[in-house]
Amino acid sequence: MAFFPASEQAAGSSRLLLRESDGATVRRTVLPNGLRVISEEIPGSRSVSLGVWAGVGSRDETDQSRGAAHFLEHLLFKGTHRRSALAIASEIDAVGGIANAFTSKEYTCFYAKVLGRDLPVAVDVMLDMTTQPLLAESDIDAERTVVVEEIGMHEDDPGDRAGEALDQAVLVDSPLARPILGTRESIASMNPATIRSFYRRHYRPERLALTAAGAVDHRKLVTMVRRATRDLDWAEATPRKLHRRISRRYRNPATGGIGWQEWSGGQCTVALAMPGLPRAHPERPALEVLNEIIGGGMSSRLFQNIRETHGLAYSVHSGHSAYSDAGVWSAGAGCQQERAGEVLELMLAELDAIVANGPYVEEVGRAKGHLSGNLVLGSEETSARMAALGRAEVATGELLSVDQALGRIAAVSVDDVSAVARKVLSAPPNVSIVGGPGRVRERKKIAALIQGGSSE
Repeated sequence: MAFFPASEQAAGSSRLLLRESDGATVRRTVLPNGLRVISEEIPGSRSVSLGVWAGVGSRDETDQSRGAAHFLEHLLFKGTHRRSALAIASEIDAVGGIANAFTSKEYTCFYAKVLGRDLPVAVDVMLDMTTQPLLAESDIDAERTVVVEEIGMHEDDPGDRAGEALDQAVLVDSPLARPILGTRESIASMNPATIRSFYRRHYRPERLALTAAGAVDHRKLVTMVRRATRDLDWAEATPRKLHRRISRRYRNPATGGIGWQEWSGGQCTVALAMPGLPRAHPERPALEVLNEIIGGGMSSRLFQNIRETHGLAYSVHSGHSAYSDAGVWSAGAGCQQERAGEVLELMLAELDAIVANGPYVEEVGRAKGHLSGNLVLGSEETSARMAALGRAEVATGELLSVDQALGRIAAVSVDDVSAVARKVLSAPPNVSIVGGPGRVRERKKIAALIQGGSSE
């Protein structure tokens, strides 16, 4: 059965969305106020993972509210009109559960995992947190310091710094380029009125989805949700589309570029990136296979060449971040400052080789096997299946069965990988170097590797 967005489902109705080959069933109910309840009942499961998803992330912020989405992730754990911060933690701890949250560029999720019998506790606590937070000024001031400390930890990680610089270089003027945490300045200057306004605007019922996977009965879950939200002053509403597409305004990829950041640590991070593909792009499965070949595991080209053959780095990796209307493909490694040029040269050589000659048949098969195995292993975790439901609702607009997802991977051919390599990897990349001052010779070598690069 094809998945369709909640905006096409009548408020107050329920529908079967998917039936998995293992007997699991996915159902969605859209309440009259627009809140969506989606569950996947998995036969034999004794635990259940629950998530409350808000279709808001750092891309939805303004200059005045930079970091507000992530700031709210912290603040919603600080207490409600019914519970203190201690009570929130205690109720989940008392049933042996776990609770946490994360913020991305396009959505925020508050999640818990408990035994099936304790699902009513998790539903009540998580919905209380997300629909009735106090957002007290004293809590905002106290948590402001915590968020600034988190930003400091991020700044102390050269890999994080390099990744953030590459997002800004590739995505340029898009709101997607903004750091999820905000900045020290934006968090320090953000007042309570800005945070409360941001919450009221983005945590409306039609922008929220509750997902659960594991030991869950859909009808009983809907009853729990109704009970937990019955006292809220929510008017009836028609569900809306969850994200707005924006125009991408990338830097001209023909120019490339280098960003240098000073770092007092002993190692240097060398990273590069270029525009990738949006989530729903038809060539994205081929790009995921290509990424596995280049830097997705220990048998990948970058790992074998840079670490195993030359012994230049411990950590070598590549990845693809896909958004609703954009993407960023990147690769990186940690090395000694004086070897940065050599590492970058090896990276670029591997990209040039796969663009010019395409992949080998055996490495395409190996990459597809790796992706398929990870997919199946992940599908055995209730938390992964809950997350898939949430992302489908607030980000991708697509929900695949495990068999359908495996079929997409299996359908990728050598020619498909070659074509997407030429599309994504042909342009001179943006490069980010986070390290010490280094020698002038090394900087000149790195600049020479990038067409139109500058050593300044």
